Amino acid sequence: MKFLKFQFLVALFFYGLLSMKALAQEPSISIDLGETDISIERPFTISVVIKNSDSRPVVNFPPIKGFIKKGTVTSVSPAEMNGKTVVSQVITQSYAAIRPGQFRLPPFELIVGETTIQSEEVIITVKPQPTPADTVRAVAAPPETIAKNDVFLSLSTSKSSVYTGEGFSLKLSFFVAESYPFELTFYELDQQLQQLLKIVRPANCWEENEGITDLSRHTVFFNGKRYAEYRIYQATYFPLNRQSIQIPSVRLNLLQYRPSAKPGGERKKEMVAYATRPLSVSVTPLPPHPLRDQVAVGQYRLIETSLRKNPAVGQSVQYNFRITGEGNIASLPAPVVPDSTTFDIFSPGEKTVINRGGGIVSGYKTFSYALIPRQNGNFPLASFFQWIYFDLKRQRYDTLQSAITLRVGGTALPEGDTVRVSLPGSIYTGIEQTDSSQQPVNLQEMLRLLVNILLVGMIVGMMYLFWRK
Repeated sequence: MKFLKFQFLVALFFYGLLSMKALAQEPSISIDLGETDISIERPFTISVVIKNSDSRPVVNFPPIKGFIKKGTVTSVSPAEMNGKTVVSQVITQSYAAIRPGQFRLPPFELIVGETTIQSEEVIITVKPQPTPADTVRAVAAPPETIAKNDVFLSLSTSKSSVYTGEGFSLKLSFFVAESYPFELTFYELDQQLQQLLKIVRPANCWEENEGITDLSRHTVFFNGKRYAEYRIYQATYFPLNRQSIQIPSVRLNLLQYRPSAKPGGERKKEMVAYATRPLSVSVTPLPPHPLRDQVAVGQYRLIETSLRKNPAVGQSVQYNFRITGEGNIASLPAPVVPDSTTFDIFSPGEKTVINRGGGIVSGYKTFSYALIPRQNGNFPLASFFQWIYFDLKRQRYDTLQSAITLRVGGTALPEGDTVRVSLPGSIYTGIEQTDSSQQPVNLQEMLRLLVNILLVGMIVGMMYLFWRK
């Protein structure tokens, strides 16, 4: 009897382990419907999102009355999670409307591998064609010659000529015409991208990477046709010297699936490659200046605060010198503070906040000083704190300097001792209130942990009850 109990407990233990493992590895599959209020030249999309699965399933998307099936695009994004590689896939089917009107998409089921997923009913509203400027982002055609079948890879820069220290955006995108009839799949994109970046990254530049983690689809319009743009990589580069930048051609491999000539036959899979053209960015030296190899380049303004209004001799004062604007924020130098017999000025603490997006790098850097006055009097801090930079908008050198006068041993300063030199309509308004400390909660991980705890508790409880009997 004891031997049977032992066998049962061992079997129960391993069953629990297998259950937890299966739960941890079970793929998550869902349906994502595109916008249901569209103009006639925009496609309606149905996407199947598959998480935690590296298999390549075939999905038979449903027909929609009033629509024609177009191409299918698959993106695969491997990521590291808890020391393991987790693969997520998004399979997107595009539909083109035949005419304006309202169309009913009834509830449908999709079979993905051994899993059946359901979608609810939706009404799709298709509007007549407005002018292109009303619906899509009209852009100039990229420098590459559009390849046959309207599929091409584009590597572009925001500027062809910059000053030393001036930023330019570098973007790698893949374009597919919405009328393209075949299915394309990105093949081992992360591995390919690592090799591509070794080629395109300029060696003489500071990089601010926008950190694109998911392939986002952007609808663009040029050459009289609508395209889906998949932005693969985007970063801003700041030249560190006067050496011109040369970016060679790069290639990207994709899998293309053609339908079988026979009904129900296997699709034809082939590897296709697309290449970019080489690029060059010329770098112009800054105008002559004694500090031209040391100053920052961009558009900046000064925000300053003095936390003590009426200090006494020997009493510490905290003074914050904040430079905010657009440029290479990470490399902003501290103000050059001269030696003084009026104050003891200690080396500053630094705080940096950088925002990257849309090919623009903005933010601020704060230098916090401790000042100890040695004598009474009124002292304009502009004599001690000045910051020289090259203003790209005005194409000349400029100086940010303090507008605070510190009164040592005198009457208190009036309220409003903080001076803000603002730019009309500035995009930096409120940037100092940005809070990036909060992290999102991973509900899927929390649920998985809770289920594992419950399973272990059930196993232990059953073992205890069975053993008592």
